[in-house]
Amino acid sequence: MSRVLAYGSKGIDARRVLVYGNCQSPYLARLLSGIEGLNDDYQFVYVPNHAAPGEDVAELPDWCFENVALLIEQHDDRAVVPVREHMRSRLKAGCRKITHPTFLLASLWPFECPDPRSRPEADLLWGRYPHGDMIGLKVAEMGLHGDAAVDAYLSLSARKMPDLMVRLQRDVDRMRHYDRCCDIALADYVLDRFRREHTFWTWGHTATAPLAELTQRLWAAAQPVIGGNAQEAERGIGRIASQFEGIGELQLPIHPMVAAALDLTFWSPDKRYRWYGQHWTFHEYIAHYISYDTGWSAVQ
Repeated sequence: MSRVLAYGSKGIDARRVLVYGNCQSPYLARLLSGIEGLNDDYQFVYVPNHAAPGEDVAELPDWCFENVALLIEQHDDRAVVPVREHMRSRLKAGCRKITHPTFLLASLWPFECPDPRSRPEADLLWGRYPHGDMIGLKVAEMGLHGDAAVDAYLSLSARKMPDLMVRLQRDVDRMRHYDRCCDIALADYVLDRFRREHTFWTWGHTATAPLAELTQRLWAAAQPVIGGNAQEAERGIGRIASQFEGIGELQLPIHPMVAAALDLTFWSPDKRYRWYGQHWTFHEYIAHYISYDTGWSAVQ
């Protein structure tokens, strides 16, 4: 499976905080490890809930379960997740647990789907275009390229665009459901910011600011266990947050009709999105995607 990562203290007497979840969780572990005033007493261990392409879900190493003080667990509606059940079974009875939601906003990309053309490459484990687009795939079948392909895409997507306010409400309902299931809430933060800040890079990958906010809320809930004070937490989380921009190397471009319907004030027609070291507008990206262009170098 995707390997376990550890941040913070390397001392033999360090107490462990397990941080379980998706690709947002290693960043939470990293941010938590920056909190000052913990006297190097804690190691924050990311436990992934998924395997990378080509990898099998395996049992977690024994050292993860030595001297565990706290479990920070990302909520998952699935009844059974093998790695989660294995992790829970190894923890001592009475281990403190804090649950939190995942960041998720699917309505920004209403045409996303699997792409049968996608395949791993030597330096691109998830493929060159890991986010498929059902309208783009239909245009690709027409054999169009360049501006003609983009024009056809915009025309067809306008005809096929779903009711985006209904899609957004589904996201809101999901976020509020997650909040009710967890010790930490996030819906208020997302709904206050997603229109005016480029909060979501993909439906589940975010910029740094929301990760830092979630980490601050997690610390507040964990403070009775791990200690620290509000100033130390804010300062330490901010220091680590300044070292990266967000999750991964991809910012999935947003359709202009989506931006207009959802009133995304951070969006503009000439906005450039990072894509494996490239910086493309929506129009440039969709042209590359439709033709599955591989004539550019990925820089990571």
